[in-house]
Amino acid sequence: MIPLRGLWKKQPPEGEKFVSVEIDWLTPGVLNCVQFQLAGNSPVVLSQIVCLYVDNARCGSDVTFLFGDSGFVLVVPAYAEGLYPVLTNALMFYASAPKSALGDVTVVQILNSIPPPIAVQLGTQQQSAYVSGISLIANGATQLVPATVNGTLNGFTISVSLVGGAGGGAVNIGLVSGGGGTLWYQNFIAGASQTVNQTIPVTNLRLRFTSGLVASVEGSTGLTGGNAVINVYYSVP
Repeated sequence: MIPLRGLWKKQPPEGEKFVSVEIDWLTPGVLNCVQFQLAGNSPVVLSQIVCLYVDNARCGSDVTFLFGDSGFVLVVPAYAEGLYPVLTNALMFYASAPKSALGDVTVVQILNSIPPPIAVQLGTQQQSAYVSGISLIANGATQLVPATVNGTLNGFTISVSLVGGAGGGAVNIGLVSGGGGTLWYQNFIAGASQTVNQTIPVTNLRLRFTSGLVASVEGSTGLTGGNAVINVYYSVP
């Protein structure tokens, strides 16, 4: 066990400075992991890193900052922002957003001193999409969120009305990312000549989707009537 210097009270000889960086995840030349190097050939004059201010409010992926010399790991949640002291003696670190999608943006200020505490309130802005009259008596797909949109599903409400035939009926409803992957799936059943009305509210999700969001109707059989109303709440990106 090797003790490292604690720099949080050390006055930087270059004066109090910070570097501002914007990471546009998955754009050309930027994957989902970025290396920061403030030493060597860098024109930035910083002798130490003691703090990061991270604005991740426009990113739907958690972002992990890793400092290799100390093994210090900082994880900033999706859509969060704040001022975070870090423990390192190095001027190099990595930022990784493994679940990032095109359109995600993270802004980082790299500080050589710790400023006074800053109060940050989390934003609650989100968008919604509403589709009614989705037929459940035949298989099909209905576009809920346009295919041009990448985002995060925060919650949804699905209301279904089923009318079973003489032998009863059933249908499967799913919420599917346009880029592939089922986010939610459920089977609904109506008995013989039975009418079933059911509403399912789901909240506190954080599920990424790409290329829009689709309502999928599959395995429909034995129904003489049926429709669904779906309201989804999501954040972009």
